[in-house]
Amino acid sequence: MHIAVLDDKIADRKQLERLLDRESDRRIQTTGNLYIDTYGAKDALLTAPLKQYDFFMIDMMGPVTESLEIIKNLRAKEVSVPVCLMRNEEELKDIKEIPDNLLFIEKPIKVQELTDLIGSVIEEIKAKEEEEARIKQEQIEEYIKNNKGKIALKRIMNKLF
Repeated sequence: MHIAVLDDKIADRKQLERLLDRESDRRIQTTGNLYIDTYGAKDALLTAPLKQYDFFMIDMMGPVTESLEIIKNLRAKEVSVPVCLMRNEEELKDIKEIPDNLLFIEKPIKVQELTDLIGSVIEEIKAKEEEEARIKQEQIEEYIKNNKGKIALKRIMNKLF
């Protein structure tokens, strides 16, 4: 899983990187490595190739609306993966338009909360991949059904899947 971390405080960014590295070490035998890229400024993040990331963790100083604006920019670039704000969820109680697929974790980050968060994101990614595979299989089956005379294609597809 590829994670992008945006935090404008270098100490917090390095601390989260260490926590995620330890989390990756714990998961290496089960769900694989966590690959982490860290950014200290929103412009650096928003100019990176965003489609490579499975998860974003964002904490910017200032009003929560600034972090929400970054998320809106991500969504405008067709990034639909989960985003975690490292803020108190109460800060959003008066915000009317909250982006989809938004998670929260409060600082200081506790190891178990981070483990649970990463676990839930991995489960969501697996469910999405399974759904995409199911849809693809249905499309292949529909194509084969509509092209009954092409038995060779069916044999090739069965070998691939």
